Amino acid sequence: MRAGRVPVRVVFLDRDGVINSDRDDYVKNTSELKIYPFVPTSVKRLNDAGWPVFVVSNQQGVAKRIIAEDDLMAMEREIAGQVEAAGGRITQFYYCRHFESDACSCRKPQPGLLLKAAEEHGIGLAESIMVGDTERDVAAGRAAGCRTILVLTGKLTRSDAEALQCQPDDIADNLSDAVDIILRRRA
Repeated sequence: MRAGRVPVRVVFLDRDGVINSDRDDYVKNTSELKIYPFVPTSVKRLNDAGWPVFVVSNQQGVAKRIIAEDDLMAMEREIAGQVEAAGGRITQFYYCRHFESDACSCRKPQPGLLLKAAEEHGIGLAESIMVGDTERDVAAGRAAGCRTILVLTGKLTRSDAEALQCQPDDIADNLSDAVDIILRRRA
């Protein structure tokens, strides 16, 4: 972070399982991208309360050549467009496009994507929140020093979530409920 800047608090969102429904065979293009209906207004509510929103997402399908870079960018534009149509804004999308076996620092559960965003945007990680649908999202948020919320719109049930080794600070049914938690605690 640049000297003299006041750190900004933000909300980091995972993509697949938080913003849109996930698939076992990767979300490969806009025709497979099913954005949850509550997402655009949820992002707007965060923005209206002074929370910039960033997306941090593992996209190993790019490295595997299952997802074309053009399709990844088209999905980003579709998500951003729906959010903007509701009056909200996603500040920036960050992706890890590496193979899991690459052992890079940006693939969650490593915190590299969050740390990069913090460096580039003057983000105060201790004041920020990571919302994800997997244990690796929670672990990345914790490693970066963020509070964490696990949403149940991915593949985990509440009992699965409660049994995780790396526990989130909160569990929410979906992003809208996570926003309720954030606004109630951080108004």
